[in-house]
Amino acid sequence: MPDEMSESTVILIVDDHPIYLDGISLVLQDLFEGSQVLQAGTAKEALALLAERFDIDWIFLDFQLPDGHGLDLLKQINDLMVTAPIIMMSGSDDTHLVSNAIEGGASGFIHKAGGRTDFKECFNAIEREGLYLAPEMALKLDHYKKTTLQAKNEVLNQLSDRRKDVLVLVAEGYSNGEIASTLSISEATVKAHVSALMTIFDADNRSHCVAEARKLGIVS
Repeated sequence: MPDEMSESTVILIVDDHPIYLDGISLVLQDLFEGSQVLQAGTAKEALALLAERFDIDWIFLDFQLPDGHGLDLLKQINDLMVTAPIIMMSGSDDTHLVSNAIEGGASGFIHKAGGRTDFKECFNAIEREGLYLAPEMALKLDHYKKTTLQAKNEVLNQLSDRRKDVLVLVAEGYSNGEIASTLSISEATVKAHVSALMTIFDADNRSHCVAEARKLGIVS
């Protein structure tokens, strides 16, 4: 239980907002007297700390960092075989991001508007069950899986490998001519694929098509 946490417990908070960093540090130090709280304002600083400190027990990670996305850092930390639970944090409760974080190995999500009780419940839940989501987020995530992920699968079933290749290049801003050259196909074929993609995503234009694909997590 958190109240019984050892004084040797080390917690890493990764966030680029100094005031929030200091505030959460105070909350955690109040919850767990004697624990050590480390701070990192960038992904680079976090990775440097993790490379030299093998005693970190908990990691709280913001989604938005000045030198990268929290989901990318989550993957990098997992690649380092770090065993500390990673709890993602955000001022937004974007269900798509939370779903990707949990699928990527995060042990939970805390909204930045949360307080002392949320952190205490987070520690307790992860120690008991290995995962923490506030009840309202758990409900939203369940609904997301039943609706958005179902829609994603329906779209994926309509996407051939070639259409996926075209979609990725459209998302990267390539013109039809550039896509044709990159994939060694005719521009007419590219236009046909783009037209099919807009039908599949029920989009009015290329930007709308890409936005819908990103919403479903099909392209980054």
